[in-house]
Amino acid sequence: MTQLPLILLPGLGTDASLYAVQRIAFPDLIVPDWLPPRRNEALPDYAARMAAAVNPGGPCLVGGLSFGGMIALEMTRHLDARGCVLISSVMSPRELPRWMRWLGPYAWLLPRRTDRIVSLFGTALLKTAGPVLPSRLRQLCVHFSKTQGTMLPWACRAATTWQPSTREWPCPVWHLHGDADPIFPHRWTRPDRLVPGGGHLLPLTHPFVVTAFLKEMLGRE
Repeated sequence: MTQLPLILLPGLGTDASLYAVQRIAFPDLIVPDWLPPRRNEALPDYAARMAAAVNPGGPCLVGGLSFGGMIALEMTRHLDARGCVLISSVMSPRELPRWMRWLGPYAWLLPRRTDRIVSLFGTALLKTAGPVLPSRLRQLCVHFSKTQGTMLPWACRAATTWQPSTREWPCPVWHLHGDADPIFPHRWTRPDRLVPGGGHLLPLTHPFVVTAFLKEMLGRE
């Protein structure tokens, strides 16, 4: 049986290198670059543009990590998606931690290169206090240290003001989440499978678990 095309979006501040191990298992894996967001663009509108940019012209499986998962969900309304895989992500703003929901709408106040500040902060903490930090806080610093890209202020606001349609998603949604995720704590979400000790960047820290999950989901189609 011919395997469905697999489209995976990276997390905010990451790129295709996030899925280096998955690309070995799925040589035709599509990891699109982020499109520059338009001023005040809503998340569903941005997702529609991403879908148009990567549409394979037929059935596919789409998914993403973190913010990429939110975009992937909205992309299913514009693709012939037979399934959507969320990795360390959420299905609505209600599943975001409270502090993120409170502060997100003010993200437009952040400078354009906030990513550099976040990256330097995370790197500095790792090099100074890293060895004595609790595991979850150390994972958070690792994630911050790898942040890059100018989309951060827009994406924070878009995610927290996201208003998903009340309609059901047009395809099955499968959710993989780490039980030690410091960004999106799993207690706010409803994952199908929890990864013991898994943080936010599961494709890097638990690549074979992610690959096995993707293969299982592709096998359902």
